[in-house]
Amino acid sequence: MASLQLPQPRVDRDDIAIYGLDYVHFCQKVRKLTAIDLESYKGQQMHRRLESYRSRNEMPDFMSLGNSIQRDPEKLRALVDFLTINVSEFFRNGDQWKVLREVILPSLLTAGRTAIKVWSAGSSCGQEAYSLAATLCEMGAGGSSIICTDIDEPSLRRAEAGIYTKEETAAVPKYILAKYFVRDGTGFRAGDALKRMVSFQRKNLLSEDYPRALDLVLCRNVLIYFTEKGKNQVIMGLAESLRAGGVLFTGATEAIFNPSTFGLVQIQPFFYRRQAASIGRK
Repeated sequence: MASLQLPQPRVDRDDIAIYGLDYVHFCQKVRKLTAIDLESYKGQQMHRRLESYRSRNEMPDFMSLGNSIQRDPEKLRALVDFLTINVSEFFRNGDQWKVLREVILPSLLTAGRTAIKVWSAGSSCGQEAYSLAATLCEMGAGGSSIICTDIDEPSLRRAEAGIYTKEETAAVPKYILAKYFVRDGTGFRAGDALKRMVSFQRKNLLSEDYPRALDLVLCRNVLIYFTEKGKNQVIMGLAESLRAGGVLFTGATEAIFNPSTFGLVQIQPFFYRRQAASIGRK
């Protein structure tokens, strides 16, 4: 008689414990030193990246890597720079940006409104914020305010400076570049009209308070790095940061499949409006 084959328990690749005790201790040390909670990021993906980082830095194990970042502030800063993924560009995903410009922003700028409150969450080096600022200026909403946050301080400093190479500004329409940017060496610098609209601050989406009563929140190409639990926590926080009728704009691979759970309703692909009814955490 054949023996009964019991189903094998499914391995949770997001559980850091499966990667060893030294990796668990390393993640705990990173959280203590930086407030970055590696347990909220996709486990297999993050472990693979950190394995590569450990090997490149010739550390025999994660315990040694943890000790080195605790002793040496420069090594700690280097690790944080590695962990914070900073990829952005002006007017990224043109089709989605067209919907923002032609549908979403006009719906927010109704009844004579000439200013809205916006949050660029995970703003990286500022390209998204300045793209939005220029778009709002063109729509007569130059009095709007844009809060730009990121976990990576070097990226925020670069965003605040607002200086970009010629290659980085290649996607900026020429009339926008001429009207709102200033030549700076071989590149371009965001002009005063744009800089007046934006402010930059460090913020950890997984552990710090969110702004409130916003008209528009952009959180693009950020959610893909979180575990399902971390992603849901952030989406709920983003939804609660919106006023009733405010809009959340997510990335091209970050569709929210259960928006009503967060008090949201999809109005366009990757655009979600906060419903008037109050929402609560589930």
